[in-house]
Amino acid sequence: MASETAFPDPAGASRAPLLPRRADDLHEAARHYHAGRFGEAIGACRAILVTDPGHADALNLLGAALFSSGEGNAGGASVALNEAVRIAPGHIAALTNLAVLLQHRREWAGAGRVLRRLAACRPESLEACSRLGAVSAEAGDLDASLRFFRRTARLDPQTSLHWFNLGTVRSLGGDVAGAIGDLRRAIASAPDDAHAYIRLGEALLGLGRVAQAAGVFRRALRLDPAASGAADGLVRCRRYQAAAAFSGGSAASAEGGLAIRGAFVNSSGYGYACRRVIQTLRARGVPLQAIGIKGPDSWPGEDLDRPVPARAMVNFLIPLATERVPGLATVTFSMFEGTRIPPAWRRLSDLSDLIVVPCESSRIAWASQGYPEDRLRVCPLGVDPGESNGGGPLTLADPQGRPVSSYRHRFLNISDFIPRKNIDGLLRVWLRSTTRADDAVLVLKLGKGGNPALPAELTTLVRRSESAVGRRLADAAPVVLVDHALTDAGMTALVRTATHYWSMSHGEGWDLPMTRAGALGASLIAPRHSAYVDYLDDRIARLIPARVGPALLPYSDQPFPPFHGLDWWNPDEDAATAILAGIVRGDGVGEPSARDHLLQRFSWNLAADRLLAILDEAGLR
Repeated sequence: MASETAFPDPAGASRAPLLPRRADDLHEAARHYHAGRFGEAIGACRAILVTDPGHADALNLLGAALFSSGEGNAGGASVALNEAVRIAPGHIAALTNLAVLLQHRREWAGAGRVLRRLAACRPESLEACSRLGAVSAEAGDLDASLRFFRRTARLDPQTSLHWFNLGTVRSLGGDVAGAIGDLRRAIASAPDDAHAYIRLGEALLGLGRVAQAAGVFRRALRLDPAASGAADGLVRCRRYQAAAAFSGGSAASAEGGLAIRGAFVNSSGYGYACRRVIQTLRARGVPLQAIGIKGPDSWPGEDLDRPVPARAMVNFLIPLATERVPGLATVTFSMFEGTRIPPAWRRLSDLSDLIVVPCESSRIAWASQGYPEDRLRVCPLGVDPGESNGGGPLTLADPQGRPVSSYRHRFLNISDFIPRKNIDGLLRVWLRSTTRADDAVLVLKLGKGGNPALPAELTTLVRRSESAVGRRLADAAPVVLVDHALTDAGMTALVRTATHYWSMSHGEGWDLPMTRAGALGASLIAPRHSAYVDYLDDRIARLIPARVGPALLPYSDQPFPPFHGLDWWNPDEDAATAILAGIVRGDGVGEPSARDHLLQRFSWNLAADRLLAILDEAGLR
């Protein structure tokens, strides 16, 4: 930290220490700080401030010492540093330290404002530019990040890190060819940096330069034999080369084989959809090669790693993760949850011969950014009729120990704990529409498990939602949190606990838990937008009106980084409150059921039929 620097350095930039040089007592406080005696440094600074409360150097050093002494003192550090900057707006050390503190706390907008002031005070500051590049990238503003990292590289073209950062952001922004040039500059400045080789290899795979990528990954492994990214990349190269050797020709035409790449071993929605499509195709005897997103991932129980005659690689991945294979057409099966895809996705989509999406709103999202509509296809996902047979619900209890199964109205929501899922809106509506006297419970399955920060972050969101509504969660019907990982069977058992599945999402590419719940007989409540309107209507579900608006973080005017500059949908919370209150208090309206509709029109067999038909029509199987 400046004066001296001791904070973590998220941007990885080097800094020259800025030492306070006023009175002997301040020098003594600085000596304590440099020696790691933060308590003594804090005491010495506070003694100075008793007699001179406007001493900016002492406030700056106090902020540094408070933060360095432990995370619990970050609030005091923020107060001290903000006061130093207020008193001395051009205080370079205090501005630097405040920016580092805000970065550490992931307050990207605040960090950006402080860093812009620092850059105005010191236009030549590498640190300000580098940190602005990092902060802008974290905030999702890739164009701004690119400008700052480009300036950093111009200011100091000999430092490998600047070119590495520039190449990374270019790659995220969809300029893969430009990223390759930047990463080669990074390697030229630091030829022993294995990380730069790994990033270069990944960029080369994005353009289908498999042989070059393999050589780069081998070099990275020679530099660092433990580099898993290089080992994984080399495995992918070998599998791509094997797949390419089998591509085309009469054998491929006769057997109709297919190569599929996806995250089929993880618990994401993409992973589940990829697994179900593979299982369905395998049951039909379609020759398949399955390649995991990393490369070494193997299909459990069956040998699907062996190459088969195929004409296309179908990537069940977002465009950022799609890689090309020479000799095979590139098909990307993806989705987006807003009104338009990000510009980076648009640029990267040009590397795919065909984009397949599960719903009409995703097709429109690509078309609205100018992607050619003749290269877009819609292939709805499915539900599994077999899940409706056998098995019981998951055993759960509310915070007082009452079994969830004993409640008359059991609402369920399964979501990643991300702003797009609008858990804050869900909580606000629950607070407004239920009381402790209601025979109702809300079960929230958040995240995929393994996130130790989730309870604290959820508590903060609950407190903010209580403040927004003016009611405490203790005054509403109970909420049960499930935050551990569940298998596919466990997720089915969880869905069986519910009488109602309820979403307040800002946008969905499909919503597999919703369709699974509907197929298992739960009554559905969903916003009238995005994928929901492809498989739900007013006859079979309760639909919440929604309006298009900017994609913002909860209780903030700052953009949700993955949707920077884009729009999504905001469900009408008054309408949602009326729907829930009507259900809980018995409005006499019969419960709609989507079960037959979903089972008849959206099975995985039908999804596989449609995917094969799309590939056949394009001559890719």
